[in-house]
Amino acid sequence: MSFVSIAFLFFLPLVFISYYLLPTKYRWALMLCVSYSFYAYWDWRYVPLLFISSLIDYLCALKMASQGKKTSRRPFLYLSLFVNLGILFSFKYWNFFGSNLQALLNVEVGLHHLLLPLGLSFYTLQTLSYTFDVYLDKIKAERHLGYFCLYVSFFPQLVAGPIERSRSLLPQLKALALPTLYQFRYGLLLIAWGFFVKLVIADNLTASINSVYFSDQRFSFWLYWITGALVTLKIYCDFMAYSEIARGVALLFGVKLTINFRRPLLATNLRSFWQRWHISLTRWIGDYIQIPLLRRFPTEPSRSFVTIVTLVIIGLWHGASWNFILFGLFHGIAMVLWFPVAKGFKVVLGREANSFHIASRLSLAIVLMFSAPMFYIHDSSILYSAISNMLSFGDDNDLLDSMDIEGKLMLVKAFLGTVVLLCVSFYDEFKGHNCIQEVAIASSLKRWGLTLLVLLNILLFGNFVSEPFIYFEF
Repeated sequence: MSFVSIAFLFFLPLVFISYYLLPTKYRWALMLCVSYSFYAYWDWRYVPLLFISSLIDYLCALKMASQGKKTSRRPFLYLSLFVNLGILFSFKYWNFFGSNLQALLNVEVGLHHLLLPLGLSFYTLQTLSYTFDVYLDKIKAERHLGYFCLYVSFFPQLVAGPIERSRSLLPQLKALALPTLYQFRYGLLLIAWGFFVKLVIADNLTASINSVYFSDQRFSFWLYWITGALVTLKIYCDFMAYSEIARGVALLFGVKLTINFRRPLLATNLRSFWQRWHISLTRWIGDYIQIPLLRRFPTEPSRSFVTIVTLVIIGLWHGASWNFILFGLFHGIAMVLWFPVAKGFKVVLGREANSFHIASRLSLAIVLMFSAPMFYIHDSSILYSAISNMLSFGDDNDLLDSMDIEGKLMLVKAFLGTVVLLCVSFYDEFKGHNCIQEVAIASSLKRWGLTLLVLLNILLFGNFVSEPFIYFEF
């Protein structure tokens, strides 16, 4: 079930009451049953797949733990990789590569019509990080199958992350405790904040974005750039909202999840952006792919090639489609070119640090706006049209064609929500505080007043069309 659904609003209190009433030693069993039930709500047929993936990695890790040398552990690591990546490839990438192979070589490849299991990309990386760490002897293998299955399936972060490491999450799940009063308050505030960002900002932007990208009408080039900015904002708010709600729900059970976003849109360069965006994924890719490759290829131009490959992998992780490959390739090339170009800017601007930071932020905005349709549009012909229109600087379309955009009232609501988001983000970024944490420890009058204000804004300006989270597709 979706976090922003009526079903979840009934589901969460029932789970919390049951959790509160149970003795500590039985809570893991309750949470495991709840997590599998939560997953079965989407499609019960894929529950065995979730369990098989967990069981294979559990057994492989135990076998690796019983071996003294890495060479003896390696076959079990390969088995884990083969099973997990094989399942991921079969469901997510087989049709993409098969259809392209058919078109290229004119050969018949059997394609399937299976739905992509929800959360497959997320829990696959989570289980693989566990087997990698056991193989590298960074952690001990977990001997309790129930605890390990709960680590893989913990329902707040099962469907769309954050991708948790076992050394952080497993100890918390093995010692499930009641939340402190602060955790309870902070968790509820994170949930309310996530609802606000999702319903008031992200979902209110959809109609306007789609009316530009998927319309038969051709608009002025500047409108496509603005739409690129709206897409960037929508994707950020949609996924950040899920991550904040997940963190909030986990805190209600005394569990602290990884912070997945650190105000990436306030970054000063592209590298900083990726260090702040979907942090659990970028760290996973960095730890298990990029850093090992850079150790193997430490000099240029190999380092630049590794950077590009890393971003392409991140793009491909999001989906089996050429638009995601193009998105990763564009960001990889931009990352490689960024710092040589930045050095040139520094020479030109001299000691004008403020001017350099402004130029750097503008460059990042251009990169994000230009790459936004690559992430959002799956159809190649529509994507080509959108990018072409962004580059048609000499067109003579009427500037009033913006009046043909749909969802203008919802766009105004999203703008008002964005003003609130920017105020909170600037406060956190430049004051070095956490606004929501401060509300959690504030006086009752202030805390309840701000909470009710947020809830009132959700009711007044929220879009309750029940639009799924974007990252559910991945």
